[in-house]
Amino acid sequence: MQRRLLNIQSIYHNYKAIPLILCMSLIVDYSLTFHFAGSLQNILDYEFSPLLVYAVEHDIVIPYMLLTASFYYFAAYSVLKMLYETDIYPIGVAVILLMSITHIMGGLSWYVMKEAYSNSVLTLSLISVIMTITLFAYEVVSKRH
Repeated sequence: MQRRLLNIQSIYHNYKAIPLILCMSLIVDYSLTFHFAGSLQNILDYEFSPLLVYAVEHDIVIPYMLLTASFYYFAAYSVLKMLYETDIYPIGVAVILLMSITHIMGGLSWYVMKEAYSNSVLTLSLISVIMTITLFAYEVVSKRH
């Protein structure tokens, strides 16, 4: 048990590893989406992400996934690197992990197919955005004083 806690702490303090979790969740999300959607037409008709719909329409899903995963990694890495020595690093990690959970739940929504579940995925996405904006506002205000 002690060893697991040390492993979790070492991942938590590694701002290079946390973004990998986000990238993996994106890949899981899209893998589940394509597996449970049943057909490309279902994705075109019901997918929430307009970028994924565009990628499906233009048959560029793999490059799109690689580009998105790369963007996620470098954005999350950059943010966590900047926040690492600050008081708000834990919130940055929380936002990234919440985004990861949201992606996985989004992929599973094709299996669950319930409106309440889909709304909970959307709510988690909005919470991530609100946390990020609040975090940014806090930093701006705290740097002014």
